[in-house]
Amino acid sequence: MMKKYIYLIATMLFFAVTIVSCRKEEALNVDFSKLNVDAPVANTDLDKWLTRTFLDEYNIDVIYRYNRFYHGDDKDVAAVQVDKVEPQMQTVLEGFLLPYRKVAGTTFIKKYAPKQFVLFGSGSFNADGSYTLATAAAGRNITIYDLNNFNLSDKGTIVGKLRTIHHEFTHILNQIVPMPADFQLITKSTYRATWTTKSDAEARADGYVTPYASSQPGEDFAEATTSLLVMGQAWYDNWANGSTPEGKIALKAKEASIVQYFNSNLGIDFRTLQREIQEVIRKTYTYPNATFAFWMGQNLYKTITIDVATHPIYNTAGMSPQFRQVNDNVASGLKALPYGLTFNFMSLNFTAADKMYLEINFSQGTGRFLARYPFNVSLNQVTGETTFSTGVAGGTDASWDGNANLIKPAVQPMLNYLLNNVFVADWLPANAGPNDYNNYGGFYVKDSPENNFYGLLGQ
Repeated sequence: MMKKYIYLIATMLFFAVTIVSCRKEEALNVDFSKLNVDAPVANTDLDKWLTRTFLDEYNIDVIYRYNRFYHGDDKDVAAVQVDKVEPQMQTVLEGFLLPYRKVAGTTFIKKYAPKQFVLFGSGSFNADGSYTLATAAAGRNITIYDLNNFNLSDKGTIVGKLRTIHHEFTHILNQIVPMPADFQLITKSTYRATWTTKSDAEARADGYVTPYASSQPGEDFAEATTSLLVMGQAWYDNWANGSTPEGKIALKAKEASIVQYFNSNLGIDFRTLQREIQEVIRKTYTYPNATFAFWMGQNLYKTITIDVATHPIYNTAGMSPQFRQVNDNVASGLKALPYGLTFNFMSLNFTAADKMYLEINFSQGTGRFLARYPFNVSLNQVTGETTFSTGVAGGTDASWDGNANLIKPAVQPMLNYLLNNVFVADWLPANAGPNDYNNYGGFYVKDSPENNFYGLLGQ
């Protein structure tokens, strides 16, 4: 990609010299103002905002007025509509620059951030039928195409552009700090230049996040990094889980290589960066696919394990007083039964998006036992609103029958808690650290976020 950019610059320089030579022989009567569709006026309010927000603060120049020099004379590319510029660059600021600045610091931004964004309205079409959404060059330039289709009311459009920006910035990082050698070997035998003929399903089965990722290692690294940062860990895990066994191993190996690259080669805590970007996508852009409710609706998470005694997160992040009382009541209720029982932990097990059973793990002496209680689940993937109702037992063994009936008086506080409240599914706890974010989730009582419970997620 870098060589292509240099070639285009060389071509443009030659073309410019040709024009100058021609003008020595005859005068050209050309009104250049008609060549720019936005009829530029110097120092508009938009220019002032771009200067104040990007040039003064980050030394980043934003070029949006049409100039063929920036895309080459072998393409026909439309100018960007002026009203698309500020929304797009606001997204660059919120979803890219500010998270990196917060996590990596101003020194990193000054050293690695691109010094120029060039904006065009249409895509740059290629001979193979595809079209380029963006390019990165020389470690300093990002050109973004197809901005005339940018729509702030379309959450998918915003996230799509953020993917493009993070993809190209990953190329810039790789141009300055080379990508890991181990990454290039993970799926070495299946890279193909003819990626346009590859389906999503084929790419997934081979261990790629997109067909384009299968074109070469550099694009693979950028696509996988972007998927982890912008689409999020839940999306990436779901994609890996739906791959072949070999494909899943490859995808998880790529994830590990990327995390190591950021942590060791760049000095950035990848998980902290991932969380910051996800928080923007979830809260600022309210992208539904970034919510816990969405992924619960997809049945990505099969278990929520609440082990107060052994999971240290309850000491660091806390637990709502209301649920702690419920948990303590179950423990004391089991102890009070005349059987010498000890409460270990409980879990919510989702056999489907609309089916769940509460499982109580308890001990009698050295023996461990289970008791299970069935629930139906009604979950709104958009709002997260969730209700639990009594379901049908999933079997007739002791866990569903004898044990469940035996200790039901002790478990009744938890059964009542689930049945008598309307909940909202969410990533919890809200103060989870970067290594726990997306690893824990649960539910809070509607209109009472302080009344909640959460546990370790299992897929």
